[in-house]
Parts: sequence; structure tokens; C-alpha cells
Amino acid sequence: MRLYPFIVLLAAASTAHAQFAACNLMNHPIATGSDPLDFARVAVRADGRPVLAYTTDVHNASSLYLYACANTSCAAGHAVYLDTSTNYFGAPGIALRADGRPFVIASYFGGIRLYDCADAVCSSYSTHDIRPTASAIFSDMPVALQANGAPVFLYLDGVLGARPGYLIVHFCDDAACDSAGSEHVLAMPPPQTPMFSELSLVLDDAMNPAAAYLSSVGGSNLNDYNIARCADAACTTVENTRLAEPVGDATPVRTALAMRADRRPLALDSQAHHRVLLDCTSNACSAWNDRALPTLGMPLGLKLLSGDRPAYASFDSNTLSAIACNDTQCTANTSVAAPTPTLSILDGDFALDAGVRPALAYIDFDTRALAVAGCDGELLFVDGFD
Repeated sequence: MRLYPFIVLLAAASTAHAQFAACNLMNHPIATGSDPLDFARVAVRADGRPVLAYTTDVHNASSLYLYACANTSCAAGHAVYLDTSTNYFGAPGIALRADGRPFVIASYFGGIRLYDCADAVCSSYSTHDIRPTASAIFSDMPVALQANGAPVFLYLDGVLGARPGYLIVHFCDDAACDSAGSEHVLAMPPPQTPMFSELSLVLDDAMNPAAAYLSSVGGSNLNDYNIARCADAACTTVENTRLAEPVGDATPVRTALAMRADRRPLALDSQAHHRVLLDCTSNACSAWNDRALPTLGMPLGLKLLSGDRPAYASFDSNTLSAIACNDTQCTANTSVAAPTPTLSILDGDFALDAGVRPALAYIDFDTRALAVAGCDGELLFVDGFD
């Protein structure tokens, strides 16, 4: 279920809590060959240059690539072939180490493999198998970095093993995930809920994880929106809460998650008829408030700015808006808008760099081609988005 309107351009500069200054928006197609694509994820370097991980969609012969953009708008760059596997059935995870080297985590013939670039442009890389092949693992693998620089990531365990379809958080003990690490079960699908999907991961400042995920309602194509919150880094106590369910003729289709400074999770539900921030009232998120978004378009993504003010993007009638909430509850906002060249996409992702410049990678639904949108060398969201 990844058919939905999507944002194609992000941009703007602003004065604090006022209006956005002009920014030259750029949108560039990425040369990926003739194979159709399936998933795309993006990280952004401190200087604003995006780095992408994407997969092709070729039955039983899908490939995984990294793309390193040479500038903020990704008008130039180069692709790095990483691997060919069976079908991925989930998005890879990508992150940047403190020295700027990217790494990617993805399924590999039903196992889990980490691809560790030797330098910032990934001129070479090493592979590290975290779970062996034939483990029947095919899922999203969102990843973050712990305080010690070691990765932590989510995955759904193989349906043929002792934890069929369980939501797992894996803490690596070292940067390359070569040691066994530690794993914790965050959620178990009951028989009437056979599938989890659309995973999101965030850590608080104590490295305690929170995971957002969708669970199918019976055997239907409807989903509930859930959060699993660990009380500590060892996940000795896990609180699972259903945050949203299908509303009217709509259903949750993806997740987005952020963490406030006081360790309260914040999520975003983008389904029609329930476009809200899901604002947890406690660390455990056993209760929450729905904060109606002050914009009408379809929202995507969630980041927190200074003062825990949410930021997101919105698509409406061929127009993209970058939204900066003026307070923590998003009762008002400042925004800028730009025209969009397409109406819908198959998959995509966005991120912000250290200077709060955004980048967006997306796969066009009709052409199955990849493109990146960013700001043409200008700082974005300065002051208001700091």
C-alpha cells in the first residue's frame, strides 16, 4: 500500500516565526538504468548533499544501490552498485557516520547485510552479515546511530522462524555490526493481525527506542497505526499503543516519528480524514492528543525544530508547502510553496541536514524512475528552522 500523492519539492528560507525568504528550488532525475525501482531512502550530509539508497524491482533479481549527490540539489552525482538479491519487500536503511561515510542496511537473500562505505563517496565498501541468508527476512530496516556510533535498526523477523513477523529492534555492539549485538521484541502480531509494515525508528537522548508501525486489520488492506515505546535501552518494558485506525474511507498508509526533548514521542498520521499530529502525553505514550494540522494538503514526514516545534511538508493541488509550526501544538504555521511536476509517487523519503536544508528522494509511480529535489545551494529554513 504505497499508492498515495506525494511531495516532490521541498524548500524555503525564513525569518524566525515570520515568513520564508526566496529559495531556488531544483528537481533532478537520477540516471538509474532501465529497471523499475521500488524503494528509496535518503540521508543528508552536514553540507546539504543528499545520499540515497534505492532498490530495483525485478522479480527474484532486485538490486541495491547507493547514490552520492555531488551538490545540494543533486544535479550531479554517481551511483554505487552494492548487491543483487531476491525481492526486497521493504526499504533499506541508510545513515551517515560521524566522519561522513554512509552505510546501508538491507535484506539479502532473506538475511540482513550491512554495506559499510570506506569513504564519503563510497569508492569501495565492505559487507557484514548480521543475519544469515535464508532467514526469511524481508522488511523495512530503518536505522539510527547510538551514542557510541554503532547502528540500531528495526526489522520484521522471518515468518518461518520462532518469531514469525515479530517487530525486532537490533542494537549493534560495534560500528560494523560484526558482533552478535542484542535484540529485543517490540511487538508480536496476533493471528488476526498477520502483517506489520511501514516501520519508523527514533531514539531519545538516553538511546531508548520508539518504533512506529502499521498492523493490518485482519486480512484486509486496512491498517492500524501503532507505537512501541521502550522504557529503557534494554527494552525490559515495552508499551504498545494503537494511535490511529482507519477513518471513513481512508486508512493509515505510512508512519513518521520524532522525539521531543522531554522524551515524549510525536507521530504523524497522514491519512485522509485524520491528518493529525499524534502527540504523546508521556514517555510511554499510553495516552496522546490529536493535534489537527493547520493545513489542508496531504502531509509527509516529521522533524522537530528548535523549541520542539514540528515541521512537515504538505501536498495539495499541484502545490508543495514546507510547513514550520509556530508552537509545539502546531496551532499556527509559517510556510512556503512551490509547484510540483507530478501528482503521485510509489515511494520516497526526506531528511534535513545540520543546517536544516531538506532533500527529498522519490520514485515516480508511472515511470518508476528516481528523482531528487533540493535547494540550489541556498540555506533553507534558517532561523525559523534552526
